[in-house]
Amino acid sequence: MEIHHVVGIGIALGIDCLAVSAGIATARPPRRVVVLTCLLFGLFQAGMAFAGMAGGSGLSRLVDSPLRFAPPLILCAVGLVMLLERGGQGEKRHTGAMGVIALIGAAVSVSLDALGAGVAMGIGGDMSGPAAAAIGVISVAMSAVGFAGGAVLASRSALAERIGGLILIGLAALMFVRGL
Repeated sequence: MEIHHVVGIGIALGIDCLAVSAGIATARPPRRVVVLTCLLFGLFQAGMAFAGMAGGSGLSRLVDSPLRFAPPLILCAVGLVMLLERGGQGEKRHTGAMGVIALIGAAVSVSLDALGAGVAMGIGGDMSGPAAAAIGVISVAMSAVGFAGGAVLASRSALAERIGGLILIGLAALMFVRGL
């Protein structure tokens, strides 16, 4: 997979991190919570993407040619889910007092899309630790942007998530056309 695809996927997946971080930022958490949240979001995004790549890679070895169009279809499905979700994730996941368990729960919830994208990448033959790490680093950066923007970004998180969905659908279309 080319680096611009990985960056595009990372940005699209990182939009959830940005939105949730912006929602948490409205409570003005202490700096340690901000740093911990950014690191957890990046770690879980990278881990889920890598786990998905490993699973998708195994699937592709079992059934090679019928899965040729699976990567763009899976990315498209993840993008459609992001487009069709109601409301901003930041508002839904904001809990006020953010304990470590709540932060881990938030990290898992924002990284489920990364699992699906990782499966798509693995089926496409892209089993790459550096790609998963790049997704994690992008997620850390986007989480930091979410905290920096706080209330302003939280009020626009639903729009941000829809933009992320459109990015994934666009990448899926590009992968589909190149695969023909």
